Amino acid sequence: MVDKRVRQTRIYEKVVDEIKALIASGSLRQGEPVPPERQLMEDLGVSRSSLREAFRVLELLGLIESIPGKGRFVRRGRGEEGGASDPRKLEDGAILELMEARRVLDPAIAAEAARKARSGDLTRLRRVLSATEGSMAVPKDRAQADFDFHLVLTEATQNFVFVNIVKMTFNLIMATHDRIYSLLSDKDAFLHEHQEIYEAILNHDGEGAARSSSRHIERIYRTLQEALALEGP
Repeated sequence: MVDKRVRQTRIYEKVVDEIKALIASGSLRQGEPVPPERQLMEDLGVSRSSLREAFRVLELLGLIESIPGKGRFVRRGRGEEGGASDPRKLEDGAILELMEARRVLDPAIAAEAARKARSGDLTRLRRVLSATEGSMAVPKDRAQADFDFHLVLTEATQNFVFVNIVKMTFNLIMATHDRIYSLLSDKDAFLHEHQEIYEAILNHDGEGAARSSSRHIERIYRTLQEALALEGP
């Protein structure tokens, strides 16, 4: 018997691929509304729950956006007018915007974690760092190790808003992990920078944690920005 969860996953992934193809072909252009749910359910032969799960993923990938009171629209790329879009370019733009947000948020989160971390938080961070050393070869495993470190770090702030923000940002990272980690050939730096952040938190050094976190995310942002620019249009 086919696992219902596997079947559901395959259905929403099919919908994601179908809408990506419509955007790539120009059938759906930047700034244009996405067809109504009922029409897409009929055209694609899927349930409302599968369709909405696909929309959630497409929003995370930066391909569509929901405007309250108006509906869902194909997202415009940076500085681009309406027209056919390359879904990869829209995803890359969403990744860079995410990293820009993290340049602001991550240092503040690290500083707060340094001030509020308990002994149990420090133990969990050490465990994640130890496990990370064996999780660097496969992009998905590396993405998961990155998520685990930043989630445990954020939980040390004892602030549920920070925790939910980090979960949301890493949903996008996990959805595009092959793309992100193929551009980041920085395994040694990755481990070293996480270790630096941990040591500042261990010492309850808020300013040091913020500086280490800022250096970490700034290097990642610049690396991705330069790598994507080299790929060109």
